[in-house]
Amino acid sequence: MISLATNLLILVLLAGVMGYAMLLSRRVARLMDALQELGPMVAAFSAAVDKSEQSVAELKGATDEALRGAAEATVAEAAALRDAVAPVSFSSVRRRPVAGMTRLTGKSDLVKSFFERSRTARGEAAGQW
Repeated sequence: MISLATNLLILVLLAGVMGYAMLLSRRVARLMDALQELGPMVAAFSAAVDKSEQSVAELKGATDEALRGAAEATVAEAAALRDAVAPVSFSSVRRRPVAGMTRLTGKSDLVKSFFERSRTARGEAAGQW
């Protein structure tokens, strides 16, 4: 009698765990679908960041060119321009690597690796059931 009750309790708990696992699986699938929809927006954001980096580089080049032109002017005027212009620097790369992080060269590589990892993880999770 006790072993029958124990077996029934184990069956009920097992059924509950399986039901919860199915619920989690559906939620993860919906989350992955939402992430897939975000892919184009992330790519557009990456392109915008690349464009802003290019604009900053062009502005820096224009500043350098203006300073070179000012060098032809009097020394006093050139010194005043150098003092008035703040140095421009922009870097999308961290100076010190953070432990556990992989360095990627471009933002498009970052976006691609994110979606490849999510597909791989999704395939592994689907193979478990």
